[in-house]
Formats: sequence, structure tokens, C-alpha cells
Amino acid sequence: MRKYKYLGIIISGLFYFLGLMAQNKADTLNYVPLTFEMYLQEVAQSNLQLLAEKKQINLAEAEVIAAKILPDPELSFEGANETYSLELSYPLDIGNKRRARVRMAQGEVDKTQLEWDCFFQHLRAEAAFAFVDALVERELLLVKESSFQNMYQLSLSDSIRFTLGEITKNDVRQSKLESTLLQNELYQQEADLKSALVVLNQYMGKSSEDLHYPLGSWDSVNVDYKLSELLSIALEQRKDLKSVAKSMELAQQMLKLIRAERRLDVGLMIGYERDWKGPFPTGNSIKAGVSIPLKFSNFNKGSVKAKRIAVERSQYDIKQAQLQVEVEVTQGYYQYEAAQKRLKKYQSGMLDESKKVLDGIIYKYQRGDTSILEVLMAQRSYNEVQEHYIGVMKEYGYALIQLQLICGIWTLNF
Repeated sequence: MRKYKYLGIIISGLFYFLGLMAQNKADTLNYVPLTFEMYLQEVAQSNLQLLAEKKQINLAEAEVIAAKILPDPELSFEGANETYSLELSYPLDIGNKRRARVRMAQGEVDKTQLEWDCFFQHLRAEAAFAFVDALVERELLLVKESSFQNMYQLSLSDSIRFTLGEITKNDVRQSKLESTLLQNELYQQEADLKSALVVLNQYMGKSSEDLHYPLGSWDSVNVDYKLSELLSIALEQRKDLKSVAKSMELAQQMLKLIRAERRLDVGLMIGYERDWKGPFPTGNSIKAGVSIPLKFSNFNKGSVKAKRIAVERSQYDIKQAQLQVEVEVTQGYYQYEAAQKRLKKYQSGMLDESKKVLDGIIYKYQRGDTSILEVLMAQRSYNEVQEHYIGVMKEYGYALIQLQLICGIWTLNF
């Protein structure tokens, strides 16, 4: 009877295990594989917020076309009882006002392009953060699934050992209870992973119907940097720093435009006049003239002074932006360096040692040399080490992404 009962327990456990694996496999079939490179391409091409911001460039380009417009001629007609006159006038654009307007508008296009590039870099970094989150949830799911499988197999083994009279009923209950708790944690972790995958779809501008499963390895993201090189690269590559420099150029262009608009506007006029006395016209004349407005307002140089001050201020803005870049790069480098050191501590053997401790406790328990409580404590300790390692890996990934963002470079790949 014991043999049949022993065989029944094994078969029921095997069917349960196969059913669980089939369920996990069915869930996996709904996922679309997604590499980090494919993910960033989709973000660059289909992110709705990015596409909306790109319209600002189109608006700035339209302003360039509008700035190229020429002055409109003016046609006037005047009639009386015995005379009528027809005049055509045209204002001359003297002082390169139109050219100054076009250059100003083109500068706005360049600045808008730089702002869009800066926005894209920040969005790409945010998308990379989301990808790291998805990888972390994936790794946590593997840890919890492995823990559940270990405890479930242990509970099956305890059932057999109880049947054989090797352990007490309380040990069987304890292992089954722990297996159930780990299974509940596994369900919650599956939901956390799916939530992270939904965020990936949002960055790619896709609906949540098909979830994309992130593919990638942490081993390829270990990079060493030198602070002096990063500072030099950041001062050359940062888009926001270039945008500040472009703002200074725009301030100079605005000063030139103000000065050009203060120059005299000359208007040309040509006209035709006819006198009517009786049934037939008795005379006509052609007239021409020049109009020159008297710009007494030019004695007020407040607008020129204001733009000159704006140019001077922009020089300080550039220096402040450069100093801010140096501070951000230095802080980001130190954060990355600290995260890298913590990561190496875990990779130097801590994970292997915790696994050996767990295996040793389980082996002693199966031989009857220790209690189930020590196994549970060892399992939880091993899980904590795994979760702490994944948390440190997440901090490292975040620090690397942030460092590359503030340096204006992008070589990251998982």
C-alpha cells in the first residue's frame, strides 16, 4: 500500500508541475520578443509625444517662409465731380530688414531642432529606464519562479518522507504553506512584469493588446569611464548647451534686426490724374513721388539697449550652463562609480556562496540533520540576496543611462 501511495503522490505532483509549466508556457506565447535596439527604433519612430514635439520644427520652418514675404504695393483711387486720380505706391525695404528677419527665423529653426534633439535624448533615456524596469521584473520573476519550484518539490518530497515516517505532519504543513506563499508572490510578480511591459508599449506608441518580452543581458553593460574624458565629451556633445549658445546667436540676430528696423523706410509713388470739364476730358497728368517718414522715435534707444543687455546676459548664461554640465557629469560619474563597485561585490562570489548555503541546508534537511525552519530561513535569505543583487543591477543600469544622458553620448545596449 505504501508503494502505491508513494507512486500516487509522485504522479500527482508530476501532473501538477506539468500543468504549471504549460500555464507559464501559454502565458509566454502571448509575448513578442523585443531587443533593446528594436525597442529604441520603435520609440524614435512611433512615440506619440515625440512626433507631436517634432511639429514645432515644422512650425519654425513655416515662420522662415513667412519671413521671406515682400512688402505689398498699395493701389488707391480718388474721384470727384470733375477729376479722378489713380496712384500706385510701394515701400522699399531698405537696411536689409527682410534678410535680418529671415536669418532670425532660420536661427529659430536651428534652436528648435536642438531643443527637439534634447527632448529626444531625455525621452530615449526615460524609455531606457522603462526597459531596465522590465528586465528587472523579468529577473525577479525568474527568481520567484525558481524559489517556488524548489519549495514545491521540497513539499512533494516532504509528503513522501512523511508517508515513510521520516518527518512529522507539521513539517509537511510548513513546507506546503511556504510553497503556497511563494506561489502567491509568483502571481503578483507576473502582474508586475506585465505592468512593466505595458509601459514599454506606451513608449513605442502601441496598444496593450500584444505585450513585448524584453530580451537582453546585463553582462554587456559593464563599462569603464574616465571623468576627464566625460567632461570634455559633454561640453562638446550636450544639445542643451548648444541650445544656450544658439540663444546667444539669436540675441545677436535680434539686435541686428532692431537696428535694421530703425533705419528709414522709403516709399515710391506713381500716379495718373485726369480732369473732366464737359462731355470730354480736357487734360491729364502723370505724377510721381517719394515718401520718407521722419522717425523721431529713433531718438529713443531703449529697445536697442535692451537687446544689447540681452546679448551680454546670454554670455553669462553660457558660462553658467557649462558649469552646470560639469557639475552634473561629475555627480553622475561618482554615482555610476559607486553603483559599479556595489555590483562587483555581488559578482565576486556572493551569489554563488548564498546558493551553496541553501543547497547545503536542503541536503542536511533531507538527511534529517536539521529542521524545516532552517530550510525556510535559508531559502528566504537566498531570495533576499538575489533580490538585492537585482536591485543593485537596476541602480547600476539607471546610473549608466543617466551618465550617458548628461554626457550627450549613447552607446548603451543590452
